[in-house]
Amino acid sequence: MVRAKEYAPGPPVVRAVKWPSVSEIAWGLASDRIAIILFVALIVVTMLAAGPLHPVDNFLNELPRPYWDTLREPLIFWPDNVASRYVALPVLGVTTLQLAYWHRSWRPIILGAGGVFGMMSMVSVMKLFFNRGHAKYFDPDFFAGMGNVAFPSGHGANAILIYGLVLFLIIRFGAARPHIIKRLGYCIVGIALLQSTVSIYLHFHWFTDLVAGMIAGGFALRLTIRLDRMIPHGHTVQWWPWYGKESELKT
Repeated sequence: MVRAKEYAPGPPVVRAVKWPSVSEIAWGLASDRIAIILFVALIVVTMLAAGPLHPVDNFLNELPRPYWDTLREPLIFWPDNVASRYVALPVLGVTTLQLAYWHRSWRPIILGAGGVFGMMSMVSVMKLFFNRGHAKYFDPDFFAGMGNVAFPSGHGANAILIYGLVLFLIIRFGAARPHIIKRLGYCIVGIALLQSTVSIYLHFHWFTDLVAGMIAGGFALRLTIRLDRMIPHGHTVQWWPWYGKESELKT
């Protein structure tokens, strides 16, 4: 009988992670079915907001506002700010930093910053292009001149994109139990409905502004989720400055 040598596999081999090319990223984003549906929906709502839905916008905008003098200022300073960037971005920032620290990965920060930047860029371009006046002017036409930036609603986009990113990151990194995640989803729906109701009541936005803004936020959120699937996992971990090699291999 011959004694065999003990098998020693040695340290694990870590292969270089290959980043997708620009064309691969572009094709991956452009071929996402849900993103395509949301993009088409955004185009349709924009076309309807340009004329066919003016009766709906005018009807909701001209409804009586009960308790206007009593509710106006409290609504401006409280519920209307729930979906503002001043409130939503700190919530997203705390979430991304906490998850980045827990998992020693830059991925939450990249996704959070990239999603918000993409959404704000898209909404800003649309606002500057369509130049729709605010509902307080009682004129829902597009191309009303510079300084009119009602369409689409930035608050509506924030409610879906920013809070949606918070929920997605919590799900992505398993930071909450399923029943908590479901309740957070209901909270996002509640925030979107509250923001829409308050904006219409205060004559801040037309109804179609809010619908288009939420669709735009959903479109940006879907592209961010798709981008997450294409970002190599290794690099976002290896970039972490205080992450040891032993921990890197475990991920």
